[in-house]
Amino acid sequence: MVSYRRAWALPHSLSSLARQTKRPDEVVIVLKPSSDGSEEVISKFAHQLPIKLVVQRQGNSTDAYQMAIDNANGDIIAFLDDDAIAEEKWVQKFVLLFESLPRAGGIGGIIHKVYIKGNYSKMASESLVHRGPPKVAFYKRPLPEYSGYVSWVSRSGFTSAREAPKAEVFKSLTLTGANMAFKRELLVGIPLARLYRRSRKGFFFETLLGHYVRKRGYDIYEVRGPQAPVVWHIMHDQSLTRGKGFWHEFWLHYDRVANYWRLKELGTEVSFPLYVVACIAALRIKTLPRLLATVYAWVVRV
Repeated sequence: MVSYRRAWALPHSLSSLARQTKRPDEVVIVLKPSSDGSEEVISKFAHQLPIKLVVQRQGNSTDAYQMAIDNANGDIIAFLDDDAIAEEKWVQKFVLLFESLPRAGGIGGIIHKVYIKGNYSKMASESLVHRGPPKVAFYKRPLPEYSGYVSWVSRSGFTSAREAPKAEVFKSLTLTGANMAFKRELLVGIPLARLYRRSRKGFFFETLLGHYVRKRGYDIYEVRGPQAPVVWHIMHDQSLTRGKGFWHEFWLHYDRVANYWRLKELGTEVSFPLYVVACIAALRIKTLPRLLATVYAWVVRV
């Protein structure tokens, strides 16, 4: 769990971890101090959870995730947002899924919305993540290692997807930091912080984690249905990454375009001509911030 200015939400997320049917071996919290009382909230749960608190003095969110990975000791690293509530069988379900899917290196679960007002909470069945209709284009064809995947990294370095099947378990690179898990040994050595050193928001870091694991010969799965680990994301207007406006789109697109260079650093055989075509095609909407973000990414690389 990576946390910053979430003293109001931490009691909900940590309480959900304290109620797990399978107790986590450790709860690694990387906290960037903000004088909002988060430290006091965390200390109140020290007798209920095996908390390992790591203080982040500088850097962005991907620096924090790097610290979390480097400080984790369990066989499985499950990621939960500091403003999300895990179901009681969340840990147990991830363990069972990794046992039943021996070639799984990463698994993504279901994220619903929850609305909290005072002591009242309303759990919704509405998904937090909405997928638009898949758009077919020659530059969005998957890399060879993603044959049979529902979502993938394309030869241009951009991500793409096809319509999701009705199956409850399928191969997919669609992962969300609020509810995902990896075999820890497969993340050892990932240079996440270095790859994102110029990023302001850390968009698409989950894709980089999944791709790193896929390159090591393991598959990434998306799980739906009763066996899926479920979390409820608290709906509020204090997000540090989701937003609107020029600069939000600039940094979002910067990370999208910069992923080509990140993939190259990981030894991925992406195509520069297809990448250029994808960059040009992306300028059809929100042209100004995307154009400037593209130029910036090309100048500074990563």
